Amino acid sequence: MNYVFYDLETTGKNKDWSQIIQFGAILVNENLQELERHDIKCNLKSGVVPEPEALLVNNNSISDLAKINFSHYELINEIKLKFSEWSPAVFFGFNSIQYDEEILRKSFFKSLLDVYITQLEGNKRGDILNIARASFFYDKNSIKTSLNLKGNISFKLEDLSKANNISHNAHDAMGDVIATIELAKILKKNAPKVWQQSLKNCYKNDVENFLLQNKIFSFLDYNFGKIKFYPLTFLCFHPKFNYPQCYNLSVDPVEIVKLSYSDLKKRIKEKPIFLKSVPYSKHPSVFEFNYQIKNNEFVNIDEQILNNRINLLSKSEEFKEKIKLILGEQYQETEDMKPQIEILAEESLYKGGFPSYKDKSLMRKFHEGSWHDKYKISLEFEDHRFQYFAQRIIYEVSPQCLPKEIFNNIHRSIANQILTLDDVNWFTLPKAFKQIDDLREKYNNEESNQKLIFLSEINEYLEKMQITYEPAKYL
Repeated sequence: MNYVFYDLETTGKNKDWSQIIQFGAILVNENLQELERHDIKCNLKSGVVPEPEALLVNNNSISDLAKINFSHYELINEIKLKFSEWSPAVFFGFNSIQYDEEILRKSFFKSLLDVYITQLEGNKRGDILNIARASFFYDKNSIKTSLNLKGNISFKLEDLSKANNISHNAHDAMGDVIATIELAKILKKNAPKVWQQSLKNCYKNDVENFLLQNKIFSFLDYNFGKIKFYPLTFLCFHPKFNYPQCYNLSVDPVEIVKLSYSDLKKRIKEKPIFLKSVPYSKHPSVFEFNYQIKNNEFVNIDEQILNNRINLLSKSEEFKEKIKLILGEQYQETEDMKPQIEILAEESLYKGGFPSYKDKSLMRKFHEGSWHDKYKISLEFEDHRFQYFAQRIIYEVSPQCLPKEIFNNIHRSIANQILTLDDVNWFTLPKAFKQIDDLREKYNNEESNQKLIFLSEINEYLEKMQITYEPAKYL
């Protein structure tokens, strides 16, 4: 199976609201030899307030973006087309599971496209960051590292590239992709066992089978700059999320399995943590336990003791049922405590349900139709979110095709969002001007004229945006 390495550059950090402005991807074979590459950029969407700091980091100037005659809608459709053309494949990035995958899914969602392309139709997904951490944990010589300011091992792509003599054009989508592939070559060569198991961890069904077939296995977690090792055994599936719930065998279960329901509910939140959830669809670092036996960093527990704990847990059916009931209660309690506020369409990917068959069919018609037809099609969606997204796309690309009333509604809605002084999830004009002021002070002190010019250009763009949208509040 081929691999697709990809990276995104965006207007900010918020996964629900930021916009992709650059997509870089390289298709390689199983030997990591390049077969094809794709690198595209788009202009800024109407009504999106870019984070000045993000544009500084990825070095995308407002003037350069304005020259690009390619819309965000066209870019997202191009990504979908290229991914479909390259499928089936394993889709890799660096820290992609946590960020790139999420913003890509949400961009597909808002563009009326299938969201889970990297996990369906024979595709799998993985994260080179996870493989780098696991490889280093099991063999310190597999990859060269450096320390960050906190004294922890740095697993930033930029730092790993420098430590391993990889040429890296950082914070450029294609530059990050090339560096990630070079890093993958080192990991594949120096940590082949970790590489092979990590490939199996790219598909949740394979992970599930691995957990069920191995009475004991290793799970690596990363928290607060440290890699933590857990010897686990499978207990049950979460009653709501279906993630495998596993017992941490470094904690003696003898007394825990005897606890009453109420006492167990208290104990489940206390340290040492005995219950670990394995995110089997997010490329978890799970390995055969005998990998770890050779690693002296783990506090040694006699093999017979581990087997006794596994045998006890395997027979404790009542304990497993209690765990499932407690997890179900915890979920419901969390849901009940959430404030009853309206969920905005942009934030509803995982909360608003899947599209109906009718809406899926309408999405295909929408993409195929002319811009005038697109508006008529938008009125047919059963789910109000997809009607909103469809009309927002028309507003951004071909606003003259919207009735004046619909255009004004969208225009006014954007104005209220980006001009608000409230502490909202998305980036607003007041937040942007504040960030520019802070950055100006910093670069004035550093006498960095080039960055000050860069900021002035962004400031001018934002001022024009403010002039455009201020009157819209009164439409």
